[in-house]
Amino acid sequence: MNEKTNLVSGQTTEKLPAKVKWGYGLSGYCSFITWTAFSYYGLYFFTDIVGISAALAGLMISLGTLWDAITDPIVGGISDNLNLKGGRRRPLIIGVAVPFVAVSILLFTNFGFGTTASKVYFMIMILLYYTAQTVLDISSSALGSEMTLDYDERSTLATIKNYFGLLATVAISPTLVLVAYFGGWFTNSDYGWTCTIALYVLIALMFIIIFWRSTKGYERHREEGGQFSVADIKEVFKTKPTRVVMIIFAVAIFANTINYALQVYYYSNYLSLTDAQISSITFVFGVASIAGAWVTDQIMKRMSKKSAWIIAMGSEAIVMIIMIGFLIHPGNLASVYVLVILMSVGNAAVYQVPWAMIPDCVDVTELATGKRLDGVIFGIVAFLQKFAGALGAAILGTLLTVIGYVDGAVQSASTLTSLKNMYGFLVGGLYLVAVVIVFIYPLSKKKHDRVREAIEERKEGKEINMDEFKDLI
Repeated sequence: MNEKTNLVSGQTTEKLPAKVKWGYGLSGYCSFITWTAFSYYGLYFFTDIVGISAALAGLMISLGTLWDAITDPIVGGISDNLNLKGGRRRPLIIGVAVPFVAVSILLFTNFGFGTTASKVYFMIMILLYYTAQTVLDISSSALGSEMTLDYDERSTLATIKNYFGLLATVAISPTLVLVAYFGGWFTNSDYGWTCTIALYVLIALMFIIIFWRSTKGYERHREEGGQFSVADIKEVFKTKPTRVVMIIFAVAIFANTINYALQVYYYSNYLSLTDAQISSITFVFGVASIAGAWVTDQIMKRMSKKSAWIIAMGSEAIVMIIMIGFLIHPGNLASVYVLVILMSVGNAAVYQVPWAMIPDCVDVTELATGKRLDGVIFGIVAFLQKFAGALGAAILGTLLTVIGYVDGAVQSASTLTSLKNMYGFLVGGLYLVAVVIVFIYPLSKKKHDRVREAIEERKEGKEINMDEFKDLI
């Protein structure tokens, strides 16, 4: 690891080699490929392929997401306290790789069981998938937090990881086309879903191995941990930056869950688009979002992480409300491409900005408690994120039933109008709420640098005036 001294602050900053940063970034694809496919097509798969009602399917997904939320802080706490030769996080990452791939494939495999058996089978698969995904995502996120303490370097890590996370959106863009193609190989065309997801996650397996090898030797701050106790959770909530990040992330994920799951219904029913058209739109959305991640990174570095959230999420909210609510009509395909391009910066920022903020919050908590609790904090933030996602899935399934959505049928005019309003006004409005809340986020780059200085001063035996940080703790 290259280290150099900041001549202004006197701090030691940590720069990572490019190959390490890009190797770590591959974790974004690994963590998000199945999650993205499930977010876009999980509800649709259960309702229109397996034949489960929208309300029940939404409930099943929400229960799985709640399980995911519960396991997040548990896995985070376990990883904080592992003491293995390969580190705290990396053994978990490589250990869960094959189970993650296997369960992801089974999650989208419809064996044609009876109604009750199918519900039980998919509920079990949902729970197993979210368990594996939790181990992979929490471990990789916490690893990134402790690979470097540099404010801007963390932004770069979050950005590169987000590039590959958004690549997952590009990767799944031909899903409906591939499902039809692979489905032609079998008597039961539902196996087209199995083959398509298998293709996606086998690439993820290769990426996990590269990611695991690239980060060897860069889990540098494990000596700063400390034994975790339940009391630490209470201390985490005492830091204002952490509380704000938790809230904005939860609200944004609640909106994003509805956003992703609703797209296929909006495109196929309200806009009457073909599978190929939907695939092309998803592809453009993913590519534009990768470019949007670069824009978000530049705003974070040139202005601040807070400014990046306001600009990116605010623009997506306004675009969705205006274009979906008032301008886009069935048959107007060109305007949909304009929509997803304009939404792309906000889509990138939903994960990228909080991922960059959370490691800074870890530092504030370290100042307050004397402990580095990367895994616990990522776990708690993820818990609230997943709880919000579960709530979003359950509410969306219920809303589809309330507005009269019928699986595989021609929808009524009132149902189509409700789909449009839910997508434009509900989702866009929720993004605006997340923008308003972030205005109270108190941690700037200058303040973060001072937090790091104070931590180092305390290690040197100097007395710290904590009144200086009363706006943070």
